Amino acid sequence: MVQLPREFIEWNYFARRALISQILEGASIDHYRLQLEFTRHNPVLCTAALQDNGTIEVNGKVIGVGYVLKKEFLAEASRKFEEHIKVADEALAAHPEREKEILEEYSRRGIKLLLDYIYLPRGMAEERVDFEKMASLELALRIPHSSKHTWRIVQRSRKACLVFYQPPAISFEVRCSISIHLDDDYHRFVNLVHDAFHYTPPEARENRPTYIFHVEEVFNNSPSRAGFGKKLT
Repeated sequence: MVQLPREFIEWNYFARRALISQILEGASIDHYRLQLEFTRHNPVLCTAALQDNGTIEVNGKVIGVGYVLKKEFLAEASRKFEEHIKVADEALAAHPEREKEILEEYSRRGIKLLLDYIYLPRGMAEERVDFEKMASLELALRIPHSSKHTWRIVQRSRKACLVFYQPPAISFEVRCSISIHLDDDYHRFVNLVHDAFHYTPPEARENRPTYIFHVEEVFNNSPSRAGFGKKLT
Protein backbone atom coordinates (compact mmCIF):
# COMPACT_ATOMS: atom_id res chain seq x y z
CA MET A 1 0.00 0.00 0.00
CA VAL A 2 1.06 3.62 -0.53
CA GLN A 3 0.18 6.96 0.99
CA LEU A 4 -2.08 9.39 -0.76
CA PRO A 5 0.13 11.97 -2.49
CA ARG A 6 0.52 15.45 -1.04
CA GLU A 7 -1.25 16.99 -4.03
CA PHE A 8 -4.37 14.95 -3.32
CA ILE A 9 -4.22 15.45 0.46
CA GLU A 10 -4.05 19.23 0.03
CA TRP A 11 -6.99 19.24 -2.38
CA ASN A 12 -9.13 16.74 -0.49
CA TYR A 13 -8.23 16.50 3.20
CA PHE A 14 -7.02 19.97 4.14
CA ALA A 15 -9.70 21.64 2.03
CA ARG A 16 -12.29 19.69 4.04
CA ARG A 17 -10.68 20.93 7.24
CA ALA A 18 -10.85 24.52 5.98
CA LEU A 19 -14.55 24.17 5.14
CA ILE A 20 -15.41 22.60 8.50
CA SER A 21 -13.52 25.39 10.28
CA GLN A 22 -15.49 28.02 8.40
CA ILE A 23 -18.81 26.33 9.20
CA LEU A 24 -17.85 26.10 12.87
CA GLU A 25 -16.95 29.78 12.90
CA GLY A 26 -20.37 30.65 11.48
CA ALA A 27 -19.08 31.90 8.14
CA SER A 28 -21.60 32.51 5.39
CA ILE A 29 -20.89 29.98 2.63
CA ASP A 30 -22.35 30.39 -0.82
CA HIS A 31 -24.75 27.57 -1.75
CA TYR A 32 -23.00 26.86 -5.06
CA ARG A 33 -19.58 26.79 -3.44
CA LEU A 34 -20.89 24.34 -0.85
CA GLN A 35 -22.07 22.00 -3.61
CA LEU A 36 -18.62 22.10 -5.20
CA GLU A 37 -16.94 21.46 -1.87
CA PHE A 38 -18.98 18.29 -1.39
CA THR A 39 -17.41 16.76 -4.50
CA ARG A 40 -14.30 16.19 -2.37
CA HIS A 41 -16.43 13.81 -0.30
CA ASN A 42 -18.39 12.10 -3.09
CA PRO A 43 -16.34 10.13 -5.62
CA VAL A 44 -17.68 7.44 -7.91
CA LEU A 45 -16.75 3.97 -6.64
CA CYS A 46 -16.01 1.79 -9.67
CA THR A 47 -16.03 -2.00 -9.26
CA ALA A 48 -16.01 -4.98 -11.61
CA ALA A 49 -15.98 -8.78 -11.37
CA LEU A 50 -16.00 -11.77 -13.68
CA GLN A 51 -19.34 -13.57 -13.96
CA ASP A 52 -19.94 -17.30 -14.41
CA ASN A 53 -20.79 -16.81 -18.09
CA GLY A 54 -17.42 -15.20 -18.80
CA THR A 55 -18.67 -11.62 -19.05
CA ILE A 56 -17.63 -8.87 -16.66
CA GLU A 57 -20.15 -7.15 -14.42
CA VAL A 58 -19.25 -3.50 -13.87
CA ASN A 59 -20.74 -0.92 -11.56
CA GLY A 60 -20.23 2.66 -10.55
CA LYS A 61 -21.98 4.57 -7.80
CA VAL A 62 -21.47 7.86 -6.03
CA ILE A 63 -20.50 7.32 -2.41
CA GLY A 64 -19.29 9.34 0.54
CA VAL A 65 -15.72 8.68 1.64
CA GLY A 66 -13.76 9.80 4.65
CA TYR A 67 -10.56 9.15 6.52
CA VAL A 68 -9.53 6.80 9.30
CA LEU A 69 -7.01 7.28 12.05
CA LYS A 70 -4.00 5.09 12.64
CA LYS A 71 -4.87 2.07 14.76
CA GLU A 72 -3.39 3.42 17.98
CA PHE A 73 -5.75 6.43 17.87
CA LEU A 74 -8.99 4.67 16.93
CA ALA A 75 -10.18 3.67 20.40
CA GLU A 76 -9.92 7.11 22.00
CA ALA A 77 -11.67 8.84 19.12
CA SER A 78 -14.40 6.19 18.99
CA ARG A 79 -15.13 6.70 22.69
CA LYS A 80 -15.58 10.44 22.15
CA PHE A 81 -17.96 9.91 19.24
CA GLU A 82 -19.91 7.27 21.19
CA GLU A 83 -20.35 9.70 24.09
CA HIS A 84 -21.54 12.36 21.65
CA ILE A 85 -24.19 10.08 20.15
CA LYS A 86 -25.27 8.73 23.55
CA VAL A 87 -25.98 12.26 24.80
CA ALA A 88 -28.37 12.80 21.88
CA ASP A 89 -30.00 9.38 22.26
CA GLU A 90 -30.77 10.04 25.92
CA ALA A 91 -31.90 13.63 25.36
CA LEU A 92 -34.29 12.66 22.56
CA ALA A 93 -35.73 9.80 24.63
CA ALA A 94 -36.31 12.09 27.60
CA HIS A 95 -37.46 15.21 25.72
CA PRO A 96 -38.94 14.36 22.30
CA GLU A 97 -40.67 17.74 22.25
CA ARG A 98 -37.22 19.41 22.04
CA GLU A 99 -36.08 17.39 19.03
CA LYS A 100 -35.15 20.36 16.82
CA GLU A 101 -33.08 22.02 19.54
CA ILE A 102 -31.36 18.77 20.50
CA LEU A 103 -30.44 17.92 16.90
CA GLU A 104 -29.12 21.41 16.20
CA GLU A 105 -26.84 21.14 19.22
CA TYR A 106 -25.90 17.62 18.13
CA SER A 107 -24.73 18.87 14.73
CA ARG A 108 -22.71 21.70 16.28
CA ARG A 109 -21.05 19.32 18.72
CA GLY A 110 -20.45 16.75 15.98
CA ILE A 111 -18.72 19.13 13.61
CA LYS A 112 -16.44 20.23 16.44
CA LEU A 113 -15.52 16.58 17.05
CA LEU A 114 -14.69 16.14 13.37
CA LEU A 115 -12.27 19.04 13.63
CA ASP A 116 -10.79 17.82 16.92
CA TYR A 117 -10.28 14.17 15.96
CA ILE A 118 -10.39 13.69 12.18
CA TYR A 119 -9.56 16.86 10.26
CA LEU A 120 -6.45 17.97 12.05
CA PRO A 121 -3.85 20.70 11.52
CA ARG A 122 -0.78 20.02 9.41
CA GLY A 123 1.77 18.06 11.37
CA MET A 124 -0.77 16.50 13.71
CA ALA A 125 -2.70 15.11 10.73
CA GLU A 126 0.36 13.28 9.42
CA GLU A 127 0.95 11.79 12.88
CA ARG A 128 -2.59 10.55 13.47
CA VAL A 129 -4.41 10.04 10.16
CA ASP A 130 -3.72 6.91 8.12
CA PHE A 131 -3.27 8.38 4.65
CA GLU A 132 -2.84 4.90 3.18
CA LYS A 133 -6.58 4.38 3.58
CA MET A 134 -9.97 5.92 2.90
CA ALA A 135 -13.30 4.61 4.17
CA SER A 136 -17.01 4.36 3.44
CA LEU A 137 -20.14 2.55 4.60
CA GLU A 138 -22.31 0.19 2.58
CA LEU A 139 -25.60 1.92 3.31
CA ALA A 140 -27.63 0.20 0.60
CA LEU A 141 -27.39 -3.29 2.09
CA ARG A 142 -30.14 -2.66 4.64
CA ILE A 143 -32.53 -1.17 2.07
CA PRO A 144 -34.87 -3.87 0.68
CA HIS A 145 -35.31 -2.39 -2.81
CA SER A 146 -31.60 -1.70 -3.36
CA SER A 147 -29.91 -3.45 -6.29
CA LYS A 148 -26.88 -4.14 -4.05
CA HIS A 149 -24.67 -4.17 -7.15
CA THR A 150 -21.54 -3.05 -5.32
CA TRP A 151 -22.02 -5.47 -2.44
CA ARG A 152 -22.42 -8.40 -4.81
CA ILE A 153 -19.38 -7.45 -6.87
CA VAL A 154 -17.01 -6.97 -3.93
CA GLN A 155 -17.75 -10.51 -2.76
CA ARG A 156 -15.97 -11.65 -5.94
CA SER A 157 -13.39 -8.94 -6.56
CA ARG A 158 -11.81 -6.52 -4.09
CA LYS A 159 -10.14 -4.31 -6.71
CA ALA A 160 -11.72 -0.89 -7.20
CA CYS A 161 -11.06 2.72 -7.96
CA LEU A 162 -12.44 5.97 -6.60
CA VAL A 163 -12.91 8.68 -9.23
CA PHE A 164 -13.09 12.22 -7.87
CA TYR A 165 -14.30 15.06 -10.05
CA GLN A 166 -14.68 18.70 -9.10
CA PRO A 167 -15.99 20.90 -11.91
CA PRO A 168 -14.75 22.33 -14.04
CA ALA A 169 -11.35 20.68 -14.30
CA ILE A 170 -10.08 18.72 -11.28
CA SER A 171 -10.09 14.92 -11.28
CA PHE A 172 -8.20 12.24 -9.37
CA GLU A 173 -8.31 8.47 -9.70
CA VAL A 174 -7.46 6.47 -6.59
CA ARG A 175 -6.89 2.80 -7.38
CA CYS A 176 -7.27 0.57 -4.38
CA SER A 177 -8.14 -2.77 -2.87
CA ILE A 178 -11.09 -3.13 -0.52
CA SER A 179 -11.31 -4.84 2.84
CA ILE A 180 -14.75 -5.35 4.39
CA HIS A 181 -15.24 -4.86 8.12
CA LEU A 182 -18.32 -6.05 9.99
CA ASP A 183 -17.41 -5.99 13.67
CA ASP A 184 -14.03 -4.51 14.52
CA ASP A 185 -12.38 -1.19 15.36
CA TYR A 186 -12.66 0.15 11.81
CA HIS A 187 -16.33 -0.78 11.58
CA ARG A 188 -17.07 0.90 14.89
CA PHE A 189 -15.08 4.03 14.08
CA VAL A 190 -16.41 4.65 10.57
CA ASN A 191 -20.02 4.09 11.64
CA LEU A 192 -19.63 6.53 14.53
CA VAL A 193 -17.99 9.21 12.40
CA HIS A 194 -20.70 8.83 9.76
CA ASP A 195 -23.34 9.65 12.38
CA ALA A 196 -21.43 12.47 14.06
CA PHE A 197 -23.07 15.36 12.20
CA HIS A 198 -26.36 13.96 10.90
CA TYR A 199 -28.13 12.08 13.67
CA THR A 200 -29.14 8.51 12.84
CA PRO A 201 -31.79 6.83 15.04
CA PRO A 202 -30.61 3.64 16.79
CA GLU A 203 -32.86 1.40 14.69
CA ALA A 204 -31.17 2.64 11.49
CA ARG A 205 -27.60 1.94 12.63
CA GLU A 206 -27.62 -1.79 11.96
CA ASN A 207 -26.23 -3.71 8.99
CA ARG A 208 -23.83 -1.08 7.67
CA PRO A 209 -20.60 -2.83 6.64
CA THR A 210 -17.48 -0.71 6.40
CA TYR A 211 -15.32 -0.55 3.31
CA ILE A 212 -11.67 0.34 3.86
CA PHE A 213 -9.98 1.40 0.62
CA HIS A 214 -6.27 0.55 0.70
CA VAL A 215 -4.50 2.97 -1.63
CA GLU A 216 -2.37 1.39 -4.37
CA GLU A 217 -2.01 4.04 -7.07
CA VAL A 218 -3.18 7.62 -7.56
CA PHE A 219 -3.45 9.46 -10.88
CA ASN A 220 -4.18 13.08 -11.67
CA ASN A 221 -6.73 12.88 -14.47
CA SER A 222 -7.40 16.61 -14.67
CA PRO A 223 -7.35 18.10 -18.19
CA SER A 224 -4.23 20.14 -17.47
CA ARG A 225 -0.45 20.03 -17.84
CA ALA A 226 -0.26 18.35 -14.43
CA GLY A 227 -2.94 15.82 -15.33
CA PHE A 228 -4.13 13.64 -18.21
CA GLY A 229 -3.35 10.47 -16.29
CA LYS A 230 -0.12 11.54 -14.59
CA LYS A 231 0.78 8.96 -11.95
CA LEU A 232 1.30 10.55 -8.54
CA THR A 233 2.14 7.41 -6.55
